[in-house]
Amino acid sequence: MEVKKTSFQIYIIKFILKVGFSFIILLLALLFIFSYISNNKMLLPASYSEQLVEKVTPSIKSAKEVTSELIPENLEYTILDKQTLDVKKSTMNKSQIKKAKLRIKNHQFTGADFFGNAYAIIERPKEYCVIHYKLIMQFANPTLRNLMPYPGLIIALLFTIILLITLYFLSLQFSNKIKGELNKFSFITQKIEAKNLDFEVQNSYFIEHQKVMDSLDSLRRNLKKSLTCQFEQEKRKGEQISALAHDIKIPITVIKGNAELLNLTQKDENALDYTNEIIEATGEIEHYTELLIEVSKNDQSIALHKEKSNVNKFLHVIEKDTLSSIGNRHIHFILDISIPKKLMWNIDFSSMKRAFMNIIINALEHTPDETSLSLQVHFKNNLASFVFTDSGNGFSPEALKKAAELFYTDNKSRSQTGHYGIGLTFANKVIRAHNGCLHIQNDAYTGGGQIIISLPVEL
Repeated sequence: MEVKKTSFQIYIIKFILKVGFSFIILLLALLFIFSYISNNKMLLPASYSEQLVEKVTPSIKSAKEVTSELIPENLEYTILDKQTLDVKKSTMNKSQIKKAKLRIKNHQFTGADFFGNAYAIIERPKEYCVIHYKLIMQFANPTLRNLMPYPGLIIALLFTIILLITLYFLSLQFSNKIKGELNKFSFITQKIEAKNLDFEVQNSYFIEHQKVMDSLDSLRRNLKKSLTCQFEQEKRKGEQISALAHDIKIPITVIKGNAELLNLTQKDENALDYTNEIIEATGEIEHYTELLIEVSKNDQSIALHKEKSNVNKFLHVIEKDTLSSIGNRHIHFILDISIPKKLMWNIDFSSMKRAFMNIIINALEHTPDETSLSLQVHFKNNLASFVFTDSGNGFSPEALKKAAELFYTDNKSRSQTGHYGIGLTFANKVIRAHNGCLHIQNDAYTGGGQIIISLPVEL
């Protein structure tokens, strides 16, 4: 669906115009309301009370006695002695009386304060009659007048509240639009970061944003093309390695078979030693060839036959094989199991066993005699952690980054240890195929090499 585009600058101008238009509409509505209530005599003019006072002033001056009947309706008054300013009669409160006396003392007989409060001071022969009134618009209805003594202020406050609410919703609409556009960028970056490149880039509402979107889409296509090419290269590489490994197996089988025949017919002890060495060497080559075939496959092609089994039973099998691998070497194997006895997992038993033993055999190669190799097992949040720690010199900085890569070995002279950089690669492959992860580090206390495996389990 084609999105109608506009520039960000125009969108800002539209927003400002909306705010201005809303202000004008509200102001016109306020003026209409004010005009309506004025025309219907719902409001009294600001001078209404003053006119009433001026009308009764002559009567109050000439009256023998000031009574409430002479005072206009709803107005307050007080009678003060002319000499002492003592109160003779009053409907005002104490604060109003105090202000009235102050005005008389200051000879301020006219004027109103900030809130429109005014005092009409009518001088009589022996007294002052002070009438309090307000020079503001008021409701004609007495009840409304008492409830809302300042209708102009209330209308202005109502106008301000409605204006603020309008501005809030306009700002919310503006921010949601911007947020929605930015979310499109966030969606693209998250997909690219996860290397999930089979998605369609959405069109942007803003012209400026669309240019960035087009650049990101170009990046996505190029990255997808690059990753596809890389995947094909890795696939071809794996196929070539696998084919080569299978080809190597044929002459190795011939060599091993002939060596075994010679071993059966040979009576010379020196010749027997040579044939035994040939058989042993070909056996090692066969083992590494099998590993090479396995790791040359991609993760999805590993043939796994998963079955539910007990974790503790698996660990005891590993313990038995580890002790056999240690043989006559003076290495102490420590198995520390801190998991429930009935803990289960769904694994390919054979592949997982080979993965664990590859790690252990690699650790034994770097563990000196009279030291120890430990395997600690913990359980938390449906994950079992297997921590292998040897007593060697630990992984080098380079090995910490590359130890699980195919053909990597920390010992540059591979023939010295018989290690060809395949064991950890295979182990890592099996662990990931079981939805687990393998982490390589050095032990913080001993400095020895440490490998941590995390795998999903269930009670």
